[in-house]
Amino acid sequence: MKKTSSCTLCRSGESYILFLARDRMFDLPGVFTLKQCQRCQLVFISPQPKLSNLKIHYPSAAYYSYGVSKKKGLFGLIREYLVKYYYKPNILSSVFARLIQNVPAMPTWGRSRKFLDLGCGSGETMLLLKKLGWEVYGLDINKNAIKYAKARGLTDARYGTYKDISNYRDGFFDAIRLYHVIEHLDDPRFCLKLIKKKLKNGGELIIGTPNIESFASRLFGRYWYNLDAPRHLFLFSPQTLRRMVENEFSVTRLEYCSVGGIAGSLQYILEDVFNKRFNLLGKLWIVLAFYPIEWIFDKFGIGDVFIMRMRPK
Repeated sequence: MKKTSSCTLCRSGESYILFLARDRMFDLPGVFTLKQCQRCQLVFISPQPKLSNLKIHYPSAAYYSYGVSKKKGLFGLIREYLVKYYYKPNILSSVFARLIQNVPAMPTWGRSRKFLDLGCGSGETMLLLKKLGWEVYGLDINKNAIKYAKARGLTDARYGTYKDISNYRDGFFDAIRLYHVIEHLDDPRFCLKLIKKKLKNGGELIIGTPNIESFASRLFGRYWYNLDAPRHLFLFSPQTLRRMVENEFSVTRLEYCSVGGIAGSLQYILEDVFNKRFNLLGKLWIVLAFYPIEWIFDKFGIGDVFIMRMRPK
């Protein structure tokens, strides 16, 4: 365990225990303490698990972003369609985009430029953007995920951590994306400094991450699906993330895009009550039943996941 003596955001040494959490996704052993800084409200695991110990909590065969599904689900098909018409929308895609916020964290520009997906998994987003003419690059810590990505023709997907961004030349990328990634990093501040160097002047950084101040987080507490201990080392609100990036970047846009958080949280509650595994997230009709509520939460700025866009200062 890595001792966390002070808050990585405001350097305060004053914090209180928020939850004692465990790995509910894979039901692996271990108890992890989540604390909240009394000064800035950042939430973090303390003490922080060593990266070598965290590996068992990212099983290649089971972790959702590391595999390749041979059959696309409904949301996957809709997402693929919306990305195809993201930059040149038609009437149908415009209607879908308003009703279903399922294409998060896409680069703003619509013409061919250099894009890095940090935490690219098996390359789903890279593949979609490549079809639109982007020059795509990816980094991920899982060798099997990179193997899958390369097998799909994504030759610039590479095995490595966020520190390997330093291998690219300064000012190389037009857009860098961290979608459900920054909360996994042991040193997000250092990562942001590296990213700033690798973005062109006027480039775009896109971060999507769970919202610890969401309605669902407050309602479900330690059962909140996006708590995801111990993989999520930090949990941000829009306010704490904005404060973390303010020295390097100017925020240009904030939006929300949530799906599945309510179903996943209820799943964890049922598992504790009945002491057996459930799979509510695997039942599309249950996810869809709660989606209108999550859509409303997003519109009111209290959704489970937020996306922050920014430019280097």
